[in-house]
Amino acid sequence: MLLLFSKAHVKTFTRKDGTVVQAHDTKVIKKVQWHNSLTGSKQSAEKLAAKPSGKDALHPAWGMPEGAINHPKRDDEGKHVVVKYPSQQSATDTWNDPHETATFTPGGHAPASLNGVALAPWTDHPKTIEGWDHVPGQMHDLDEPEMDLKGKEPAAGVFIQEPDGRVWMVKPSNGFAGYATTFPKGHADDGISLQATAIKEAFEESGLQVEITGLIGDVARGQTMTRYYTAKRVGGTPTDCGWESQAILLVPPGKVHAAANRQYDRTLATLAGLAPVGPLRESVDDWKKVGQQRGSNPGGFFKDPDGQEWYVKVPKSTAIARNEILAGKLYEAAGVKVPELKEVTVGDRTAIASKIVPGLQKLREFGEGNASVMDGFAVDAWLANWDVVGLAHDNLLEDDKGDAVRVDVGGSLVFRAQGEPKGKLFGDKVGELDTLTDGTNAQASSVFGGISHKQLLNGVKKVASVSPDKIKSLVMDFGPGNPEQKAELSRKLIARRADLLKLK
Repeated sequence: MLLLFSKAHVKTFTRKDGTVVQAHDTKVIKKVQWHNSLTGSKQSAEKLAAKPSGKDALHPAWGMPEGAINHPKRDDEGKHVVVKYPSQQSATDTWNDPHETATFTPGGHAPASLNGVALAPWTDHPKTIEGWDHVPGQMHDLDEPEMDLKGKEPAAGVFIQEPDGRVWMVKPSNGFAGYATTFPKGHADDGISLQATAIKEAFEESGLQVEITGLIGDVARGQTMTRYYTAKRVGGTPTDCGWESQAILLVPPGKVHAAANRQYDRTLATLAGLAPVGPLRESVDDWKKVGQQRGSNPGGFFKDPDGQEWYVKVPKSTAIARNEILAGKLYEAAGVKVPELKEVTVGDRTAIASKIVPGLQKLREFGEGNASVMDGFAVDAWLANWDVVGLAHDNLLEDDKGDAVRVDVGGSLVFRAQGEPKGKLFGDKVGELDTLTDGTNAQASSVFGGISHKQLLNGVKKVASVSPDKIKSLVMDFGPGNPEQKAELSRKLIARRADLLKLK
């Protein structure tokens, strides 16, 4: 994302407390360049400016996906904003259910009131910078410490909580700056107070009119030091949100941490008194990208805050991601080397982080010369890892100790390497004992075609070491699908295990 700074002139005015603010220039930030935090792709300001607006903005020639729409509100320059993947409004029964997340879309529907407060457009909101500085809802007797900017830009935001406990969050249009869901906030660049900034940003991003009720504290974000306040809704409606938001969410307190995909916002939720409920999927949105995508899935190399390097990829679905992670856990349970895998998020999408194994290289030899290659074959067959070797012999490598490492297990279990379901081809019988050795799979056969019976039985022992109870536990903890689907997958893996044990 590229931020351009331009000047805006503020005329002399007098505050309510009698302070005279002299005429001055202030920075206005314009977001003119998109940056995808995963792929690193950019579009220049010139290219964006050259795109047509209005109906033509949705023309396929500009790469807009089917279903893209114009936001009801235009941007600060009066131009249409195209929402590529519009959010869907939730069912009306979520509006008043404190245990459900209610999703409101711009121009959509909302109840006439919520928790005794009307939901209606805030039509007499301030229209000038001076007006915003005097906006009602500020808590003038609030004891606020001086902000320690630590070299960052000042900003302010609000944590708006309903009487039923739910919290208002915004979904930035097109996942701007990598945010799936966040809290209303913005730069304090207009010469107005931090409280006024927070109220102004709340309205512009969520359509809500709020009243400050207290101070939470300052949170250091990427480019800003943001002061957050607690606030209550006193007017407005989420369906009147500005162009920067494609949806407004009302989230139960126990789901706020999970809805926030950035650590900054999870820190804020904790400071506001909401503890995370259960384990959270780690977000990579604050990790440092250090290398580009490899393979067909969007991804790249990243370093986490501890300096550890991972390869992150985003499969087509959560089920595909969990299928691969489960395969990795089953390999580990059988004593076959694979990289550490964990489920993470990229924006609001489920992704896989694979820990980088140093010193990997292509196999120098296999057969009798590398027992860790052949002794793992029965596990490959058990898990139906059709892509164990890889088209370019790049999925089965060896580490600096000479041990084989299955570096990509995405072709295992119920999905093919490209994500298509295997269906009935993944059955109770381990047909892969033949198809991975008889030439049906050329790459696998080039490695395993000469496997000996002894090597095969060595692998069967590894499969036997994974008990049925262990299989059930791993599938329930990491596997794809609902409980019924997980139970069926456990049954099938146990049946395939029994099929292999007949060879003993």
